[in-house]
Amino acid sequence: MRLDWRQVVPALLLGCLIGIWGGAWLHRTGLRHIRADATDTQRLLNKFDSELKLDAGQQDAVKTVLESYRTQMKALHEDHSQRFGDIRASMRNDIAKLLNPEQLKRFQDIQSRWDAHHKDWK
Repeated sequence: MRLDWRQVVPALLLGCLIGIWGGAWLHRTGLRHIRADATDTQRLLNKFDSELKLDAGQQDAVKTVLESYRTQMKALHEDHSQRFGDIRASMRNDIAKLLNPEQLKRFQDIQSRWDAHHKDWK
C-alpha cells in the first residue's frame, strides 16, 4: 500500500498543531496549579503531608509556620510584581523614543497584545 503525500502532510501538520495547542494548555494549567500551591496554605500543607507523612503535631506546627510566612511571601510577590512593572515601563519608554511614528504605532499594538495576554494569565 502506497501513501499519498497529499494526505500524509496535512495529517502531520494537524497533529503538530494539536500537539502544540495541547502542550501550551498543559503548561498554562500547570503554572496555575504551581501558583495556587505557593499561596494556598492548606494545599501546600496537604502536599507536605502526603509526601512527608506528617503526624498530627507536625501538621499543626508546619501549618503555623506556613501561615506565619504567608504575609511576608505575599508582600514580596507584590513588591516584585510592582518593580517588574516599573522596569518594563521604563524599557518600553526607551524603545519608543527610538522609533519613527509608524513604528511607534505598531509597537503600541504589540504592547497592547502583550498586556492583554498577561491579563489573561492573571
